[in-house]
Amino acid sequence: MEDQVGKLIEPAPVPFTFTAPGWYVLGGIAALLILFIVLLMIRYYRLNLYRKHALLQLSNIQQNYTTNGSFDLLVYEADLLIKRIAIARYGRQNVSGLRGNEWISFINKRWREKSFDSTDGQLLERKIYESGQPVSGDEASLFVQKTKRWIKNHKRKF
Repeated sequence: MEDQVGKLIEPAPVPFTFTAPGWYVLGGIAALLILFIVLLMIRYYRLNLYRKHALLQLSNIQQNYTTNGSFDLLVYEADLLIKRIAIARYGRQNVSGLRGNEWISFINKRWREKSFDSTDGQLLERKIYESGQPVSGDEASLFVQKTKRWIKNHKRKF
């Protein structure tokens, strides 16, 4: 069969260069994608910067009141920090009038873990505001740990 057709002529190999217009389009799309991802990361960082500051403030509060043995003030300041965050995120009209179990259920609705319970409500109502019983170090430590997790994991908006 080769005798009838003759010798096949192969074309020259196509050189690989980045000067083809498709590479410019692909490079532009990649640059825009990288820029978009960087902008999303900056936005995410800025939106969650308050969490970082709140956790830093909570650790300073915990250190100060733990060394003094003022566990009731530690729980009070941790609760106050949650309230300030909740007012900033969910609005003053939704947060300011809440006390006791209403407050506990409100903050539990704003995150998935829902680990604040009625004992925390009683801790806030009876031991802090009525000043009848002292707050133990274990109760304060548990409440601060729950507060840290709430600050890290609560929903930003409704």
